[in-house]
Amino acid sequence: MAVTKIDEFMSRIGRQRGMSLTTGFDVYVDFPATNTLPQKYYFGGDEEIVHMLCDEAQLPNVQTATGQLSGRFLGEQAVQYPHSRLFTDVGLGFLCDAKLIPLKFWTHWYNWMFTGDDDEYKITDNQLYRHQSVTPALSNRVNRLQYQDSYAAEIRIVKTEPNAIASNGRAPISYILENAYPYSIEAVPLSYGSSQLTRVNVNLYYSRHTVVYGDREPKDDELDFDDPAAGNFGLEPGVRGV
Repeated sequence: MAVTKIDEFMSRIGRQRGMSLTTGFDVYVDFPATNTLPQKYYFGGDEEIVHMLCDEAQLPNVQTATGQLSGRFLGEQAVQYPHSRLFTDVGLGFLCDAKLIPLKFWTHWYNWMFTGDDDEYKITDNQLYRHQSVTPALSNRVNRLQYQDSYAAEIRIVKTEPNAIASNGRAPISYILENAYPYSIEAVPLSYGSSQLTRVNVNLYYSRHTVVYGDREPKDDELDFDDPAAGNFGLEPGVRGV
């Protein structure tokens, strides 16, 4: 039955807790025990910086590889049939703080995939004259690709919606990208003129993804009211924070 009245439309949408907005999402990187990436730029306080400054993401698309079948019936044209699933790349965008932590993190991860050590880049003070005196890496350096278990990780892209507790309190759907790694870091444009925030965009490949549906509504006794992220900061269960 078609909805023709605005109040009926609003009532139905209200029962669904409103419309979904593109501005609600969270991205997490989970490094398994087999990953040997040195703990730089995404551990300790830097992890929260990278998580907070991710301002652009996309939920993975779905594609199917098909074959062609002909001659089933007289006069029927070729029929397409599916035979395998395709998992394409995913892009993430990050704003950069003055220390360029997101850019350092993804560049560090990418370099680790091919070298396994710090020979590809140098570490020095963050002063201009120091950088002017740094020498390049060895000209006879090699690209020694690591095993996938050493550099791959799981990336969770969670679509969030607000609830009574937090602006990202609900998670209707999320995607777990398995064996993900950055294969491309786009050029970071720099120019004089009007000042803009520095951004870095990263493209990732992954083997497959797992989809998690948030269909079950939690009960009050299942909510963790002692979690500071819930907005109650240690209040007793049943007492909602403002």
